[in-house]
Amino acid sequence: MNHRSADIGARAMRRRTALGLSRAEVATRAGLSPERVEDFESRPVALTGGELLRVATALDTTIAALTGGPADRPPGSGSAADRATLEPMRREECVALLKKGGIGRIAFTAADGLVMVPVNFCYVGDQIIFRTAADSTLAQYDLAPVAFEIDAVDDALRGGWSVLVTGMVRPATGQESLAARGLVEPWAGGDRAVHVVIDPEQITGRRIVTF
Repeated sequence: MNHRSADIGARAMRRRTALGLSRAEVATRAGLSPERVEDFESRPVALTGGELLRVATALDTTIAALTGGPADRPPGSGSAADRATLEPMRREECVALLKKGGIGRIAFTAADGLVMVPVNFCYVGDQIIFRTAADSTLAQYDLAPVAFEIDAVDDALRGGWSVLVTGMVRPATGQESLAARGLVEPWAGGDRAVHVVIDPEQITGRRIVTF
C-alpha cells in the first residue's frame, strides 16, 4: 500500500508540474486543503476513492493514469511523449537499482540460438545471483558471456529506465550460495536449488525523462 501510494503521489506531482499548477491550485480544483496535497505528494498517504477521483479530475487525467494504468497490456503501448529525453545513468545509480532485486531478464546463447528468460535475482557483493534447476542450460554454463537487464516503465508518465549488465555467468560457490540464501525466491515452480552468479564486467543504464 505504501509503495503504491508513493507512486500515485509521484505521478500526481509530475502531472501537476507538467501542467504548471501550484499545490494550492490543485487543492482548490480538487476541493482539498493545500496541506493534504503536499502530504500525498511528499510521502506515502492512502487516498480515499473520492479524493483520488477529485485529484485526477483536477489534474485533467484519469485514475488509471495516476495508479499506473492497466496491468494486462504490454508497457509502453501508449503514444510517445511529446517532450522526452534519454539520459545516461551513472554506474552508482544503476547499482542502487540492482541492489533492490526483483525480476530481470538474462540473455544467453543456447544450442538453438539466442535465448532470453526472466529470473528472480538478488545483488550481493557486486554480483547478480539467481536460482535455476540443476538440469537447466544456465546451470551448465561456466564462464560464458551473458547480458542481464532490469527496467521499469511508467505508462502514465511515458517514462522509465533500464539497466544493462554484461558479464560472465558461472555456478555459485558454496559461500556465494550461502550469502544469497533467503534473498532470492524464484516465482517459477519446480526445484530451483542451484545458485548461479553473473560477474558484471560492464553496468550501464538509461532513463527516459519527460517534461
